[in-house]
Amino acid sequence: MRVLVLGGTGSMAHRIVEIALAQGHEVMVVTRGRRPVPAGVRVLQADRAALRSEAKALAAFAPDAVIDAICFQPSQAQDLVDLFPRARRVVLVSTVDVYGEDVGGMPVTEARDPIPVTPYATAKLECERIVLSGLGRRATIVRPSHMLGRTYLTTSLWSRSPYLVDRIRKGKPIPAIDGGRNLMTPVWSLDVASWILATLDRDAADGEVFNAVGAETVTQREYYETIARILGVELRIVAVPSQVFRRYVEAPSQFNWHRPYSNAKAVSRLEYRPVGSLRSMMEETVHHMLEQGLVRDCAGEPRDDALVELLLRHEAELGVALGGKG
Repeated sequence: MRVLVLGGTGSMAHRIVEIALAQGHEVMVVTRGRRPVPAGVRVLQADRAALRSEAKALAAFAPDAVIDAICFQPSQAQDLVDLFPRARRVVLVSTVDVYGEDVGGMPVTEARDPIPVTPYATAKLECERIVLSGLGRRATIVRPSHMLGRTYLTTSLWSRSPYLVDRIRKGKPIPAIDGGRNLMTPVWSLDVASWILATLDRDAADGEVFNAVGAETVTQREYYETIARILGVELRIVAVPSQVFRRYVEAPSQFNWHRPYSNAKAVSRLEYRPVGSLRSMMEETVHHMLEQGLVRDCAGEPRDDALVELLLRHEAELGVALGGKG
């Protein structure tokens, strides 16, 4: 099968390319040319925003399947509809963010109505609508959750961060919403890529939406504890009151709220079960960060020290007010 991958050298797409090659597909990637591509891959150097200017080259490749890992705007989704009228499958990589910020404690299925609350998620949902309405059964939407694996950073109170690993390995307290009690369903990027490739030749994927999420629902505390165990250190956490954080932080990271999701539909219809565990995918993430120099001195994020100092002082004062010895 001829497979076209848009953004083929990105964090997610490079996994897709690896698996597609291993499965014997002929692969072309559209990339700006800033990163190397695997041997045997055809390259179309172009900017995603100018995809229409490459219509002739795309038509010459005549892809059987198109996978778009970097579609963020409705106009880009319309490109997929207009440029690939003969592709058997067009896969749009979307996000579970379309469901909303805090989805509660029960795993969310694809039956839940999306309620996006950020501009990013709102644009992604509109991209989904355009592709599904324009391509019908030839379209498939894949919604990954928080992805881990090589090339990804771990997340902190402030979203993806190059400072968290250093802070943990130095034994500094980690500020976490309500002590890290929020639920999450992280996923290995290799598992997401495997689901995407599984949609290409299955009628069960026609016109469907799939959550691409891991097999384990864990707490943010467990997430941090896993990093600490990999580094061989003890974890220290300081609780940040969720109601205060939500009130005063203009754009709080979505990782701080309850966000568990279900992969039952993807497992059943695409006949692929994720293999990444929290420990295994976190090991790959942390080791890659350390080996590639992606870990930064936590002094570069001074908000954490200031916040921890304030929280510990107020914790002690509250203990006294509650009748403790201080």
